[in-house]
Amino acid sequence: MKLSKLYIKIFLSFLLVLTVTLVLIFAIFVIAAGRDFHSRMGHYVRAHVLITKELVEDKIKSNPGLPVFENEDLREVIGRLGQAYGSKVWLTGADGKPLMQSFSGDIPKTLSDFRWKRVKESKNFELYRRMKRGWQWYAVIPTRIQEGQMGRLHLFFEKREKEHPEGFGLGLIIIGIAVALLVLPVSRYITKRVKGLSESASRIAEGDLSHRATVKGKDEIGELGRAFNRMAAKLERMIQGGKELTANVSHELRTPLARIRVAEELLREKLEKLEKLDHKDVARHLDDIREDIEELDGLIGQILDLSKMDLHDAPLNLEVIDPSALINELWERLENTIKRKGLNFTRKLSFEPPFIADKGALRTALSNILDNAVKFTPEKGDVSVKMWPENGWLNISVTNSSGPMWEEDLERIFEPFYRTEEARKTGTGLGLAITKKIIEKHGGDIKAVNTEEGFQIQIKLPAAGSEENP
Repeated sequence: MKLSKLYIKIFLSFLLVLTVTLVLIFAIFVIAAGRDFHSRMGHYVRAHVLITKELVEDKIKSNPGLPVFENEDLREVIGRLGQAYGSKVWLTGADGKPLMQSFSGDIPKTLSDFRWKRVKESKNFELYRRMKRGWQWYAVIPTRIQEGQMGRLHLFFEKREKEHPEGFGLGLIIIGIAVALLVLPVSRYITKRVKGLSESASRIAEGDLSHRATVKGKDEIGELGRAFNRMAAKLERMIQGGKELTANVSHELRTPLARIRVAEELLREKLEKLEKLDHKDVARHLDDIREDIEELDGLIGQILDLSKMDLHDAPLNLEVIDPSALINELWERLENTIKRKGLNFTRKLSFEPPFIADKGALRTALSNILDNAVKFTPEKGDVSVKMWPENGWLNISVTNSSGPMWEEDLERIFEPFYRTEEARKTGTGLGLAITKKIIEKHGGDIKAVNTEEGFQIQIKLPAAGSEENP
């Protein structure tokens, strides 16, 4: 198995954390166990010191006239105490010379070592300890050996190990190795999922836009996988939309170009018969050519606007505007058409200033909606526009009394170049697509619904004009 750099980094990082953790556990255990050991050992030594002092002084008092070095009972007690305690016990006179001891050999030169630490200061005894191949404890007890003469009783505990489970450090090492071995499959599991995302990215880069990464789990890597799939789906839609746009543009451009070609051929035939030229007929054909050219120019402009919005290439110019005045302005522009068709146009406009938006972009969006409403409403029909504020949002609805629309049309009406059967003869299918982009770029929402009054476009815009982040 080839180890990836991420795999090695995860494994080494875990080992570092594990090592530091084990060292800290061991240090805390040693410190805690050491304090407990010293406390218990101190009590142990003090108890033995006091017992030894009582026994020795009792044997000395029981033979008051007998010199200490001749007191066999005292010698026996000191010997037994040394054996019982596993320590060295000896008695010295006022001059420091040993009088008797529980062991053979020389007296230890105990206090000559500067590493001794005094544990307790008391008028009854002095207690010291040091670390030398294990803990050593040393007690010095002032003792009356004869009337008016003081000596010193010495207890030397040569070696006392701390009482902790044997092999604790080795046990920690074994635990560390076991956990490190367990982390191997965990690291492999993590890197395997990341490698799967990398392979999916490579397949998409090679052109397989329908491929999606296999996502498992609800952790961060799972979220990354789902975000990756959403990105891939959006990328596929964008590329597919680009292809459809190219195909649709090619189709849409062919119709006016064909009409221009026919008009040009007819005009050419007329010019060939110059002596019989009908100037009114020529002018009519020229007008047709001009209309087709204007249609092409408008179509290309709409395509460019839609492309800029798809690429987030047209930032909004946000300013404080009056949306009711904007709707009234558009109504005045459509007034002649409304009167010609005998439409009943009603407005009920209300908003809470300030309202912030891109005036030019919003004018385009509302113009597309109102144009369609007037265009597709039958003669003597009704068109109504309502606007009202609600919880920081501005709601706008445009309703016309045309017949209900198929559910499929309601869902696809905002797609570029999509037109209903009624609109195929007049529209390009880009107006509502541009409108949707403008509303969404403002951070709002737009949808089409069938109501009892007729077909309705519903718009919801934030009053603060929060532009969609690109």
